Amino acid sequence: MMPIRWWMKWGISYAFSHLPHGRHLYEKMLRRFGELSQVSSSTRFRNAEVLLKMGRRWCGGVDGQHVVELGTGWVSAVPLGFGLAGARVDTFDISCLIADDLFLQVREVYRNRSEQLARASGTAPEKIHQRLQLIEQAHSFAEACQLLGGSYHAPFDTTTLPFKDGEVDMVISNLVLQCVPKDVIPLLLKESWRILKPGGIALHRIRMSDEYSPPGSGRNHLEYLKYSERIWNRWFNHSLKHINRLRAPQFLELFQEHGFDCLECIRKVDHQSIPHLQQLTLAPPFRRMSKEDVATTNINVVLRKIAIPEKKHSATTKGFNFFPLFPMDVPIMFF
Repeated sequence: MMPIRWWMKWGISYAFSHLPHGRHLYEKMLRRFGELSQVSSSTRFRNAEVLLKMGRRWCGGVDGQHVVELGTGWVSAVPLGFGLAGARVDTFDISCLIADDLFLQVREVYRNRSEQLARASGTAPEKIHQRLQLIEQAHSFAEACQLLGGSYHAPFDTTTLPFKDGEVDMVISNLVLQCVPKDVIPLLLKESWRILKPGGIALHRIRMSDEYSPPGSGRNHLEYLKYSERIWNRWFNHSLKHINRLRAPQFLELFQEHGFDCLECIRKVDHQSIPHLQQLTLAPPFRRMSKEDVATTNINVVLRKIAIPEKKHSATTKGFNFFPLFPMDVPIMFF
C-alpha cells in the first residue's frame, strides 16, 4: 500500500475535526490504517518499559508507589504496565479514548510480554503473573485499574486533580506534553508540583516532531517549524490534534520555573535533518536557537520536586533565554 502523504494525513484529520461525529470517524481511520490497526505492534509497550526503567533507576522501582499519569491515550500500555508492576495508578485524560476491545488487546500483549515487563520494572515475574490473573475477568480498562488499586478518569480537567497537597509519589506522561497548548502547560506543571510529595519524582517522555510527517510522508518531520504561530494554530491545531512545537530548552526552562530540578535529561538529536534545517526559513521563535536544539526530537526527563523559585519573567515562549545544548543520548545530572 502506498504511504499516506503528509498533506493527506493533515487534510483528513482537519476535515474530521469540523464534522459532526468527527472523533468517531477519526478513530475508525486509526483502526483501519493507524496505530490502532495493530495494537500488538504499538510502540507504547516499549515506552512503558522505558518509563519503568527510569522509575527503577531513580526510585528503586514503582512497587507500592502512588503514580499519577497525565494523558492516558488510546493504548493503555503505560498505566497498565505500571499497575502490573505494583504501582497504584490513577490515570487522567481530557477525552475518553480507550475502548473495551483496545484494553483487551493490551492485556493480551502483556500476557506475552510479562518477562520484559518484569525485567524493566525489577518486579518478580510471579507478581506480574498474579496481577495478570487478578484482571483476567475485567471487561474494561477502568475495571482493571480498580482491581489493581487505581482508577481511570476521562474526560477530566488535568489542571485540577482530586488529590491533597503532597499526596502522590510520582507523576508520569508518555508523549503528551508536546500536545498540550502552551498556556496550559504551566497550569499542568503547577498542579503536578502541588500533588507530589516533597522530593517526589516526575517522569516525562516528550517527542518534538511533526506528527503529520512520519517517514514516507513526503517531507521532513522538522519542516513544520517554518510556519508562523498564527498559521500553525489556524490550520494545523484543531480538536483532534494539537502540537505546541516547543523545543527541548523551552521545556527544560518551564520545568525549572515551576519548581522542578532536572535529575536526568536524555535527548536525541536528528543530525541528518540539520542540513535540511540550514536550507529552511524557520519561523521567528526558532531562528536564534542552535540547529542542534531545533533538531532535538525526543527527550526523556527525570524531575524532582523542589521549592518553587521566585517568580520571574519567563522567556520560555517569547524570548530566547535557553538552556545550553546537551549531548545526544547522554544523561545530564543537575545537583
